[in-house]
Amino acid sequence: MTESVDVSVVIPTFRRHESLRTTLQAVGVCDPAPQEILVHIDFGDNDTELFLRREFPAVRVLRSDRTLGPGGARNRLIAAAEFECVVSLDDDSWPTNSNFFALAKQTLADHPNAGVVACDIHEKSDPKLVSHQSNPLARECQEAFEVQSFVGCGTILRKNAFLKTKGYLPLRFAYGMEELDVSLQLLDLGYDILKRFDLQVYHDCDRDQHHADPRINAAQIRNTALLAFLRYPVRYFPLGVLQTANRVLFAVRKGRWAGIAAGVFSTSTILGYFHLRAAVSVHTLSRFRRLALGTKRNA
Repeated sequence: MTESVDVSVVIPTFRRHESLRTTLQAVGVCDPAPQEILVHIDFGDNDTELFLRREFPAVRVLRSDRTLGPGGARNRLIAAAEFECVVSLDDDSWPTNSNFFALAKQTLADHPNAGVVACDIHEKSDPKLVSHQSNPLARECQEAFEVQSFVGCGTILRKNAFLKTKGYLPLRFAYGMEELDVSLQLLDLGYDILKRFDLQVYHDCDRDQHHADPRINAAQIRNTALLAFLRYPVRYFPLGVLQTANRVLFAVRKGRWAGIAAGVFSTSTILGYFHLRAAVSVHTLSRFRRLALGTKRNA
């Protein structure tokens, strides 16, 4: 019989039965298994709960009566989680090392100041995708080190630390800001953002193709400006303008023309989020930028 460990797994989903089935099956074969799995079904999906009740009756199901998007769903899931160690996955991402959940819990225990531990994410389009067992980098890099941010499809969160933040913004397309926003908030509270290469997650997604979607391209531009508006001290607003311009140039270099105009135009809407503005300290932003440049230290 498979043993279990005090870990909650949280997964937001919307009308993706096949992907969700694959993810839940992969989680289920880990040993030890997580004691709890929670799935949030966003508004407008009337079929996934029946699917879960039929095939995965042990999963705790949360539903929404309005559209929350992945970020809003994660806020609800993390708040509802029973355990302090929360593993955040997408409905198309799953651990590739069998002892993942034991390692996740132990990492938080070993690093009490860690608010988040980022995993090593491998995607469908990654030509270097290899298993944890055969990856020499994973074997050699078993120490946690400091990073700027994390990826929501494969991360370990300390519940009590996350609940001290304002959480994710409940945006339909939060690309380009959601994890950066939470990271800034955690850093401002004095927590560390760490990463381990031997915590590996596979994301069944082709990032280049996915991010070429005009809606996502536009959201990336708007959200770059929104992050600066919500979290940067006023003296750093020019930096936010520069970063937004650089995001536009990045889209141009990638040939993602569709969505650029909509993204630039939508930056005019960020003033509507003024009530959510809570700037971090200058010290926090300086640390955040140093980490972005690759400054690391052993945790």
